[in-house]
Amino acid sequence: MKADSQRGVALLTILLLVVSITVVAGAMLASQKIAIRRSGLLFDQNQLLQDINAGQQLAVTLIRADAKLNDTDSEQDIWAQPIPPYTLGGHSIDIELRDEGSRFNINNLYHNGAVDTAALAVFQRLLTQLNLEPDTAVAILDYQDADSEVYQDGGDENVVYAQQSNRGADTALPNQALLSIDQLAEVKGVDAQVLATLRPYITAVPYYLPININTASPVLFAALVEGASSQQMQSIVELRAKQAFSSVDDVWQLPVLSSVKEEERKALTPLLAVDSQAFMALITASDNATVGQARQRFATVIISKTAADGDAANSSDNNGNKNSSDANNANGNANNADNKKPKEVRVLTQRLWAFRPIF
Repeated sequence: MKADSQRGVALLTILLLVVSITVVAGAMLASQKIAIRRSGLLFDQNQLLQDINAGQQLAVTLIRADAKLNDTDSEQDIWAQPIPPYTLGGHSIDIELRDEGSRFNINNLYHNGAVDTAALAVFQRLLTQLNLEPDTAVAILDYQDADSEVYQDGGDENVVYAQQSNRGADTALPNQALLSIDQLAEVKGVDAQVLATLRPYITAVPYYLPININTASPVLFAALVEGASSQQMQSIVELRAKQAFSSVDDVWQLPVLSSVKEEERKALTPLLAVDSQAFMALITASDNATVGQARQRFATVIISKTAADGDAANSSDNNGNKNSSDANNANGNANNADNKKPKEVRVLTQRLWAFRPIF
């Protein structure tokens, strides 16, 4: 009986050991599967990020190539044409390019430490064109300017704008350039509907960006002139579709703008250009390797195309040596002169998205 008891204890011990080993082995196997799955996901994500960087470089290369072909940016240029998907094994890269110069840059309202009154007037007329409140332009300006007073009112910004529901009474305005038009949701008078109406016509590039007359919409053209309508400006779009404007002066010679006074032209000309200094690229990287489990990552990239620093500095020095009689002429032709300078094309910002953003 004693021997049978010992054999029973030994058997139970062996069974417990087998169960323990099985549990440990199962846990190790599950942990290994999780680690393999995690590594696979990280690899896929890293591959998609590399695809986005490759698409980003393709967009930059395309804009650089186009800049060597001509001194203008229009809808006839190669960057404006549909770009076919680029396939890399089981991955594909889609690129969409947009001229940010075709829109009004809200950061033009305040730059170089001063309010740009001409840009402010254009933006107020744009708001009117869209049946929005023109005073919203002042609220957006106060969001950017360096002082704490309401523009042309003198009241304290924090007190005046404290009534808006999306900003606390004790929260000061940032008083800096906007990084994204989505920040306008923090501005008094800009709700979701106003932002949706404005979105197709504005951008937020972190430097002064003239309006490209070769890609601007009729609505934006109408904002240049008091009392004009987008229907009147449609003829400009039809004309440039045949041949891009090579000079800002070309547009002032058109009958639809012939009534603009010389003083107004001088004020508006620096706001205009025949090329673009900024582009937005939407890059979509897709992993189609696994059937039914396609993964996508998105990125929006701002690509700048500006005069090289050295040339800009030389231009500044040269302008400083000109006498006052040449100043107005130089100001009126500044953008045309910039077209002749070598352009530096580079990535300014990149923003990753888990979903396709509004573009």
